[in-house]
Order: sequence, then structure tokens, then C-alpha cells
Amino acid sequence: MSRLVECVPNFSEGNNQEVIDAISQAVVQTPGCVLLDVNAGPSTNRTVYTFVGRPEDVVEGALNAARAAFRLIDMRKHKGEHPRMGALDVCPFIPVRGVDMDNCVLCAQAFGQRLAKELGVPVYLYGEAAQVASRRTLPAIRAGEYEALPEKLKQAEWVPDFGPSSFVPSWGATATGARKFLLAFNINLLSTKEQAHRIALNLREQGRGKDQPGRLKKVQGIGWYLDEKNLAQVSINLLDFEVTALHTVYEETCREAQVVNRLGLDSLSPFNPKERIIEYMVPDSGPEQNLVDKSLHAFVREVGARSATPGGGSVAAASAAMGASLACMAGLMTYGRRQFEHLDTTMRRLIPPFHAASAKLTTLVDEDARSFEACLEAMKLPRNTPEERDRRAAALQKGLRQAVAVPLALAETVASLWPALQEMALCVNVACQSDLQVATKALEMGMFGAYFNVLINLKDISDDKFKDQIRQHISSLLQEAKTQAALVLDRLEERQE
Repeated sequence: MSRLVECVPNFSEGNNQEVIDAISQAVVQTPGCVLLDVNAGPSTNRTVYTFVGRPEDVVEGALNAARAAFRLIDMRKHKGEHPRMGALDVCPFIPVRGVDMDNCVLCAQAFGQRLAKELGVPVYLYGEAAQVASRRTLPAIRAGEYEALPEKLKQAEWVPDFGPSSFVPSWGATATGARKFLLAFNINLLSTKEQAHRIALNLREQGRGKDQPGRLKKVQGIGWYLDEKNLAQVSINLLDFEVTALHTVYEETCREAQVVNRLGLDSLSPFNPKERIIEYMVPDSGPEQNLVDKSLHAFVREVGARSATPGGGSVAAASAAMGASLACMAGLMTYGRRQFEHLDTTMRRLIPPFHAASAKLTTLVDEDARSFEACLEAMKLPRNTPEERDRRAAALQKGLRQAVAVPLALAETVASLWPALQEMALCVNVACQSDLQVATKALEMGMFGAYFNVLINLKDISDDKFKDQIRQHISSLLQEAKTQAALVLDRLEERQE
């Protein structure tokens, strides 16, 4: 039975295809090495190679790859999401068949010694090959990354295991070692980079440091954002699946974030809603029935048409809905950002009411139009006999009460938002100041629209007691809206930089 060792070198280049290919060829052209995978990441600016062979062959293959990288990669120009300290950042050896961990430790030692001697670069041993306990984990060795190396190499505790203690600007430093199979996977998130990284900090064994360890043993993690995919990821290294299972990491991540999984909606593969969602695949042959389903252009055009609906009530509801959505947006632009991390708990409390109100107010756009149409239909009823006149009057009174109820619901929904809006004005990301100002005026305008629509429909209602109660209620809501809106705007003005 042939002996097999796996080598998984990580190089700090994920965009230049010529460099990526040249390193691949260096491995492929090494006798006895079989290249299994090349995984390049543009945002991380890092490529992970996986190849196997006999112990002596993979050491030679890793050296050939390093020689190519030494010619082609300059760390002084490197930028990327993934932590790194060198052109060949890390080079682990893993037992596959007919070898044990001790054999892989010897591979790491042989590789590190020859790399340092030939290229004149600092090399550290980690994992099972570590000769110092403080260097056992890769994050500990890589702390401060490439930028910290000039000062780090001057410290006695960070004298390399092989090679000089001098800084090599074009290369940086390399870590090599031996370890078990590592399960490396990414969990896609609809979130910011900061949110993803905080989830990783909460989960990984290292946590935020000695005083704040994470929840999961034998787990390394980091959060980053992939610009080319327009999503965030929690990137996980599972060091020992027998200690912490893969599904455990996934489920713990799900507790803290909305995960995009591989059910046809995976953001790492093209997703066209018109090709994947049944309702979009089936053409709609009939006209749009709901105002909110129309395009903005069509809605505006319909408002301006010569018809009673949609009218002021629908426009007021649409304005208020957009105001609530704007406030929601301002909160989301604050939540999950590192500089506002202390506000995350507050934003988790403040954002949902605006989100719920936006949904409620949106439904009122159509409900207002329907309620007015019910009044029009009642007015068309015959009135030739006393019975018909009574039936018509009852239908009209019912329609008018509904025509009052819709804008009243609008007003009460807006009124419920003032406390949250006041609190948000005091702490929201100041970059969203104008958005929250517009949100405030949009909500206030929605309230004015509700007030006028309630009054116009009240005047023909025959129940005087009902009319007085509603008139007093809507008037107090309008007055409170004026006061609250002015206060929100004043608070936002006071925060202007």
C-alpha cells in the first residue's frame, strides 16, 4: 500500500490568473504529486491548493510551488479579506494513507528548513509540528499579520524556527505544520461584514481573547464580505469534527443570522427570480388588481388620472409606508457596524416596529381605495321605495364608517411609531440623518392625510356621538404628530456635525 500525504498550501494571490496557474504548474510538474483542487478567492485574495503524494514528493511539490510564488508574489502590494502574513502563508501536511502524524511532522520540518535556507525567509512551525506551545495555533502565529512582522521579528519570543529574524518585505513569513484533516467551509449570510465577524467571534474557540472565549471547541472562524458575490460569510475551519460536529457549527450560526443555504437560492450561483420562482415563471395575463403591485410609474400615473381612486387616502398611506421604511433603513445602517456595536441591542428593538408598520401601511393603500369605492357603490343603489332608501342609507353609512376606519388605522399606526422614532433620532448613524428627517416628514404627512380623510367622511355620518368621538381622537393624534415630528427634527439638527 503506497503512502499518501496531503499538502494544502495557501498562497496570498487570488486574482492574477497567471500567477495562480504558474503555481499550479509548479505542483503538477513535480513527479509523484497529484493536484486535486485549486480554490481561488478574489475578495480574500488567496488561493488554496490541494495535492497528494508520497511524503518526499509533496515536500518537493510544496517547495516548487514556493519557488514560483517567490518570483511572482509581492506582499507589499497585497490586500485581501483573509488574514495573512506571507506570500506562502501556511503550508500544512496531513496524513492520508500509510503514514501517521509523526511522518507529517517530519515533512513540515524538512519543508520549513529547506524553504528558509533556499529563499532566506522566516518560517514558523505550528500544529502538531510546533516546538513551542504558544505557536501551536495558526491565529497565534499570525497575530498582527504581515504588517506586524517588522517589529514582531525583533522580539525574542518570535524568533523563527527556521530562517532569519529579519523582515523580508516581498515575502513576509510562512507557517508550516502537521494536522488532521480540516473541514473548511463558509456559511453565506445576508448581513454586513461586521455582523458576520461578530458571529465568528462568538462561535470560535478563541472567542475574543482569554477573557471572552467562544462557544465551540476546535473551531476557528472569521467573518468577511465578498464584493464579487455581494454577500457576507462566516468562514469556518473545523479542526476536529469528532469534538464539534459540522452541523453544530451550522445550527449555532443559524441562531444568530439568516442563512442563505443551497436550496436553489445560493448566492454563490446565479439566481434569477424570473427563472426560479413559479409565480414569476407563469406570465400574468390579467391586469394588476392591487395598487401596491403596480410599478411606481404606473401608480403615480393612476393617481393623476381622472378618477376618484386612488386618491388622497392612498397617497397618504403610501407616504407613511415609505416613511416607516426609511426609518427601518436608517436603523439597519446603524445595526451591525463595528463603530455602533454598542447599539445593536437597541436597534434590534427599534427596527421591527418600523418594519411591521411599513407592511401594515402598505396594505392601507389599497384598502383606502376599496373603502371609497364601497361608498360609491352604495350611492348607486336604487331609492325608489322607502325600503330601497333605507337599504341604500344603511349601506352608505356602513361604507362611510369603513372609509373612516382606514385612515384612522393609518393615523394610529403612525402614532405608535413616535416613541421609537424619538429614540432612534438620538443614536442613529449620523450619516442617515437626512433619511430620518425625510422619514419623519413622510410620517407626519401620512398623519395629515389621515386627518383630512377622516373628517371628509365623518361629515355625512348620521351618528353624532360617533362623529364627536372620532373627531376628537383624530385631532389629538394630529396635534401629537406635529409635536413629535418637530421634536424628532430638533434632535436630529442638534446632532448635525
